[in-house]
Amino acid sequence: MNYGMTFVKRLGSTTVAIAAALLVGAATISPTWANNPVSGAAFTTVNEAIDGTGHCQNGNPNTNCNIYDGKHFVWLNGGPSVAYVGDGNYFFAVLNPGGQADPNDGADNNLSDDFDAYTNRTFHVTGGVIDNVFGSSHDFSNNKLRLEAYADSDNPGGVYILAICSLASGYPVNASDCKYDAFKINAGELERAPPLTISKDAAGTYDTKFAWTITKAADKTLVKQVGGSATFNYTVTVTYDGGTISGVKVTGMISVFNPIVDGSNNTVPVYIDGVTDLLSDGTVCTVTDGGAQTLTQAKTDFAYTCNLAQLPQGELSNIATVNWSEQLLDNGELLAAGPADFKFQTITFVGSQTDECVSVSDSVNGSLGTACVSGANPKSFNYSRTIPIPQFGCLSYPNTATFTTNDNGTTSSASASVTVCGPVQTGALTMGFWQNPNGQGIIKNYCGGLGTSLHAYLTGYNPFKDDTSATCAAEALYVYNVVKAANASGASMNAMLKAQMLATALDVYFSDPALGGNKIGAPAPIGGVSVDLTKICQDLTCVAYEDSSSVFGGSPKTVAQMLTYAASQSNTGGSMWYGNVKPTQELAKDAFDAINNQKVFGP
Repeated sequence: MNYGMTFVKRLGSTTVAIAAALLVGAATISPTWANNPVSGAAFTTVNEAIDGTGHCQNGNPNTNCNIYDGKHFVWLNGGPSVAYVGDGNYFFAVLNPGGQADPNDGADNNLSDDFDAYTNRTFHVTGGVIDNVFGSSHDFSNNKLRLEAYADSDNPGGVYILAICSLASGYPVNASDCKYDAFKINAGELERAPPLTISKDAAGTYDTKFAWTITKAADKTLVKQVGGSATFNYTVTVTYDGGTISGVKVTGMISVFNPIVDGSNNTVPVYIDGVTDLLSDGTVCTVTDGGAQTLTQAKTDFAYTCNLAQLPQGELSNIATVNWSEQLLDNGELLAAGPADFKFQTITFVGSQTDECVSVSDSVNGSLGTACVSGANPKSFNYSRTIPIPQFGCLSYPNTATFTTNDNGTTSSASASVTVCGPVQTGALTMGFWQNPNGQGIIKNYCGGLGTSLHAYLTGYNPFKDDTSATCAAEALYVYNVVKAANASGASMNAMLKAQMLATALDVYFSDPALGGNKIGAPAPIGGVSVDLTKICQDLTCVAYEDSSSVFGGSPKTVAQMLTYAASQSNTGGSMWYGNVKPTQELAKDAFDAINNQKVFGP
């Protein structure tokens, strides 16, 4: 049957009226449609700004079109200034032709309500222009609202009816409150285009970062000796942990292939909704520039990245998908909606290492070498250092070992300090000095002391209570005779022990400003010097050392404490001393001898 309609569409400020005749099989239009309260007329058109040209098969696509290449290209507009629908709120519905027209949702011939409710197809018109769309499921651009999606028409000729209904009296509406337009889709007659295809690769990677620790030790930390040097053996040890895994990810390239060409074998552009990528554990991957776009090349590559919190415990696969909507292509073929996907079945993860090696150096010995996680754990480096012994006192020698990681340059250090000690510089003098004229002169001139006489001081100790001197000259003679009698022969060592202890007592007395005054130029009162009695020279060569702490009640002791303790082990005059056990007496004698020769060590 042949039916005619008059359409007027507004383009800018130009108003055009077009009469269109549409031949549509056996479609029937109810006479009531011609008499309804909606002013103006309903229009369908092509949105050239989005769909491009060539999809309208009759009429002017900018003003009125009734035959289309596909459902996707059908839009409605607000109408021209002469015949536009009045200002107000409207909704549209696509209907089957024939039968009773009912645009309300749920009606038998309503092809739109399978996809969304009328509220998603509601819009507002002002002055022939659609200025607001209330739903979110239909495209809207430049005063044009896309009708899709709607079900296929039952009409064998592909004819559809567009209804535009006023909501001025509320919803549901009467069919008479609507304006109608008919349009036809030629999609069933178009050649079908081959679908897009997709492929991909996938590579799993991760990084293991290692943390290192360092220690340093010496075989000994303190050496006390007279002269020479000491050798210290150092061990520097580095240890690595089990590593911390990070940066677990899957990367690769997705390739979308467009096999569609025109008559000149040129690739036909295809609009896609986007490219996505998903791991089998649910991780959504990021596809670079994978959004909606038009593909113009036969092959388009998309890089992607999937970030994971940890290494997967089981097998992991990866699927990429490209989605596109049905569309009529520039070569006249119809591309059915699809997706296409590609599954990469098993992803292999390959690890890299960070800070897997360290270089080890020492502040004294320089470079010691390298250690890596492929080698021994822990790994030790050894070296020796020889240090001269000072003449007097102690010196400490710290040194530091450091590692530096090969990638991040992370460093850590460990230090070890060693100390070498010569004897204490006491300023003490030997028993031979106190027998010679210099020592005798000091006794003769200063035996009166500064409140305590030398005689009173010496006779305060049991071994010297046999001193009956009444003058300084007699005091000097007493000292002279004790030293002269010194010997170590016989069953005991009383004479030698007494002479060495007497020399020490004189050193204490004549180094102390509170006793006899500092007449020997000692750096400090010798009685206050603390002595390590566990390391006493056996003789003046100090080749060997002995422990004399047992004969003085422990160690360390000050020189004054040594004198008091030794005196407590003697009878008056020193004839019975340390039970006259010669080896015991020798330990005490050696200690006083070392003091007098400035060969004792501090604690």
